[in-house]
Amino acid sequence: MDTLTVRGRGMIAPGKGLRWTLCSLLFLATTLNYLDRQTLSVLAPRLQAELHLDNLQLGYLFSAFYWSYTVGQFAAGLAMDRYSLRWLYGGGVVAWSLVSALTGLSTGFAMLFGFRVLLGLMESGNWPGALRIVSRVMPPAERALGNGLFTSGTSVGALVAPALILGLAAWYGWRAAFVAVGALGLLWFAAWVPVSARIPFGEASARGVAPMTAWREILRLRSFWLAFVITSLMNPCLYFFVNWTPSYLAQSYGIRDAATLAKILTAVFLGLDLGYLLCGVMVLVLIRRGLTQASARRAVCVLATLLLTPAFLLAQRPETAVMIGALIVCNFACGVWIAMYLTLAQEVSEQHLSTAAGLLGGSGSLFGALAMSGVGAVTASTSSYAIPFLAVPIAGAVATWAAWRVTSNERIA
Repeated sequence: MDTLTVRGRGMIAPGKGLRWTLCSLLFLATTLNYLDRQTLSVLAPRLQAELHLDNLQLGYLFSAFYWSYTVGQFAAGLAMDRYSLRWLYGGGVVAWSLVSALTGLSTGFAMLFGFRVLLGLMESGNWPGALRIVSRVMPPAERALGNGLFTSGTSVGALVAPALILGLAAWYGWRAAFVAVGALGLLWFAAWVPVSARIPFGEASARGVAPMTAWREILRLRSFWLAFVITSLMNPCLYFFVNWTPSYLAQSYGIRDAATLAKILTAVFLGLDLGYLLCGVMVLVLIRRGLTQASARRAVCVLATLLLTPAFLLAQRPETAVMIGALIVCNFACGVWIAMYLTLAQEVSEQHLSTAAGLLGGSGSLFGALAMSGVGAVTASTSSYAIPFLAVPIAGAVATWAAWRVTSNERIA
């Protein structure tokens, strides 16, 4: 039977089985989170044809999610530090699942746009809440692995999405695909209620602290601003690959067949999944070989940035086999970067962890929204994806500089 102890103000220690069960539920929630948002991306070629949408409108639909996601994360971060983690997190999953299902009612651009805004708001609590939960139940040495596990749900969602969504759309129509994917969240909630009841999450760490006070304390931390640089650069790169790859394959290579698309996207997003999972493993291996934690993290960040350089090849529209390989490697690198960023974000402020995560996540989503609109505008006017691909390795290089300088809890003089 799992035991549970308390380790100081900010952390509880459930037995190993219980804490990994909880992380597994966070993984499943994150999988659903990305599966719901990926439904539109996977169905984009079909929706563009049926609802007469161009790339500019598609860019607006992608960015609409991230605009509201930005606002929602600021609010969700504050709420997660003050109120019940159990019910806020679980309720958020139910809310976004219902919005996803209702998206199947859309008849045109305006309705799709409205549902994307609502989906962004409802999904915004996932990362601030999950990071807070992991920090409370996992010892520091296991947090990178715990973050990698739940974060890998993003790529598993993206991995499962092509075959599942395209299969549902082929058999029952694209509207049924939205409904079926949304319904999965209700099944998750049925498992969350009994498991989360066994975890005494404790009192919120920042209850009674005014929002402006919390933000002021966080904004004085140099580590926050360095993490801000990383999320503002790497989140747009991730969003670009996750959202635009199906359209890139259809428009640049004429790959529109559902079975072929599903196979390629599955391979590409498997690379992303491995990046999430292996980031923490690589750090632990380097530490065991004698590197300090800081040196190990820096080495992994440098490796991840080097693995983004195949994006230069993608800008040249290479042969299909080279293109697929380059996409896999770049997605692996993005997975490593995002898992590392989440670990650094957890260390910005222990007391205001969810608030800091909300500020950082909202900032990343803000720049992601701008990037998605930018990609839509650039590809609509140039009929090429070269510029977005060229920007990816450059973003990685600047993010590496920021990661190199991260020092936890160092204040700006």
